[in-house]
Amino acid sequence: MTRLFSHPHPSSLDPSGQEALQKRIGLMSHFIRLGCAAYAAWVLFLIIRQWSDPDKVARNFGAWLKADLSGVQTWQIVSCFVLQIGIWALLAGACFSVWKLFSCYLAGRIFTLDAAHFLSRVGLFGMAAQVLDMATRPLVGIILSAHLPEGFRIVALSITPNDLLIVLLLSGFVTLAKVFRVACELAADHQQIV
Repeated sequence: MTRLFSHPHPSSLDPSGQEALQKRIGLMSHFIRLGCAAYAAWVLFLIIRQWSDPDKVARNFGAWLKADLSGVQTWQIVSCFVLQIGIWALLAGACFSVWKLFSCYLAGRIFTLDAAHFLSRVGLFGMAAQVLDMATRPLVGIILSAHLPEGFRIVALSITPNDLLIVLLLSGFVTLAKVFRVACELAADHQQIV
């Protein structure tokens, strides 16, 4: 019965076991790295496409804000675009950290401090991007409705359960990275004793 639930300690894996693990996750690691790069590029493309057409901005965000945003000015669009690019930069940081994490795995550094470091960065950059996205939604509403007469300007608060779920999952990555870091330090201490 205990064999069902017992797993070898990462430091107890012999080199051939480490190599076997590396082979099992190698192809998946390549796909995840490529997927992250493609995701960052795709989101950048969507941001550029979304903010490059003033009529589309007025139509789409007017529907979201339930207001007539015709006559939206260039400075408003550029301001919102800059906000979105700032959020995208954090998202790109998370994607780059995923790339580095899976590069560690491909190099055979699976249960290591540098892998734990990059896992933590995935969570931190991702949480920063998500929280900034949620925090700037009211600001986008204020900026896009700034040309409207006073009394018609809009502050739109919008937080969905998915937003909170994303933050929760990303905080789980940060916590898991801390667990991995402590395990690596304990394994190193154990190695020195033995």
